[in-house]
Amino acid sequence: MFTSGDITAIMAECMSIQMVDVPIEYDTEIALDSFGFVWLQHLLEERCGFDLEQPGRGVMDTFNSPRAIHRHLAHISPDTFAAVDDGSPES
Repeated sequence: MFTSGDITAIMAECMSIQMVDVPIEYDTEIALDSFGFVWLQHLLEERCGFDLEQPGRGVMDTFNSPRAIHRHLAHISPDTFAAVDDGSPES
């Protein structure tokens, strides 16, 4: 089961590919470009055998932090990704 720490580490690696040189925390605001998304897909496949299909534009626009990406992953694959306990309603 992948947790918030796992997702944060994966997103930090994705952001380093985009030449973002700031510490990435769970709630750090990010902007994931297309290359960063491809790298996210690769890392999820490599580390947990999860095949992430590119979501629609509306969903991609919500990928603004590791927490938001974790929320999406937990929603589409609760058997692989731990639930996000942040007190907000699920999207």
